[in-house]
Amino acid sequence: MKDISITPIAFESFGVRSMCSLLETPDVKILIDPGVALGPRFGVLPHPREYEARDKCRARIRETAKIVDIIVISHYHNDHYTPSFTDTVWIGCSAEESREIFQDKTVLLKDIRSTINFSQRHRGWIFQKTSEDYVKKFEVADRGTFQYGETELKFSEPVFHGEENSDLGWVLMFTVRRGENKVMYASDVQGPISDKTAKMILDEKPQLLIIGGPPLYLADFKIDTAVVSHGIENFKSLVEIIPNSILEHHLLRAENWREFSGSVFEVARRLRHSVMTAAEYAGLENNLLEYRRRRLYEEEPPSDEFLRWTKMPREKQRVTPPPYK
Repeated sequence: MKDISITPIAFESFGVRSMCSLLETPDVKILIDPGVALGPRFGVLPHPREYEARDKCRARIRETAKIVDIIVISHYHNDHYTPSFTDTVWIGCSAEESREIFQDKTVLLKDIRSTINFSQRHRGWIFQKTSEDYVKKFEVADRGTFQYGETELKFSEPVFHGEENSDLGWVLMFTVRRGENKVMYASDVQGPISDKTAKMILDEKPQLLIIGGPPLYLADFKIDTAVVSHGIENFKSLVEIIPNSILEHHLLRAENWREFSGSVFEVARRLRHSVMTAAEYAGLENNLLEYRRRRLYEEEPPSDEFLRWTKMPREKQRVTPPPYK
């Protein structure tokens, strides 16, 4: 796209929980949601392949942060920013890691004072208190518009993290416009499941939409399958209008994600629109690891040293990096 470049940094299709991107225009470089995590699944800790993917993505985030002017945090789930506490099991974060990313940056972030649930408010408050000495500036982004030369960043009101009135709280979407070109980022809207959120996206009419799909892996466990299907139907309505979409995140944690979304790809093919993962957008093969975790343990048994690490007391394990190499 002329004047707006997107480089995927860390995504589900790279083997981790994340939606981190670098967005560049001639006026500004923006790092979006610089977080990465692994998630609990199947009652076993992540496989060494997952830790390897996490560390590679963390390295990309650190390196990319060096060249950007602005960092955006759409919400305070641990896979969308880098907390300042130490956790080597799931997040791979530390005070040093957080400082290296956010040092001397202007951070546009979700307001912690309004339209936010308790856990995100707590995380956001801790993040700001522990990083205020080295962050250049915090700016509340909710409903805000920011101008950098000819580049405009326009943030939405807080929208639901999936279903309306979700316990998971709210997230911010935002649109980057330069001239006639427009990219929209809608991380954890899950489809979107919310009809109101779908209308907000359609009203923006971006040429490229980066969006998180619905949580198929939780269907009939924590969420009704009909709700997940509604998220797919809403996304299909977006694909009919928006020519290019990067579909990612929760949806890709289910092995049958592509089959479940078959109608979306049919619509895209018929209209000559594109729907792809972040890895495919980057010209890479998908590296979907989380739903393969149990198979990976069988097909690629970890070392004895790694297995001993998995049996460590939790507090010791939390500060001891997994010996996966």
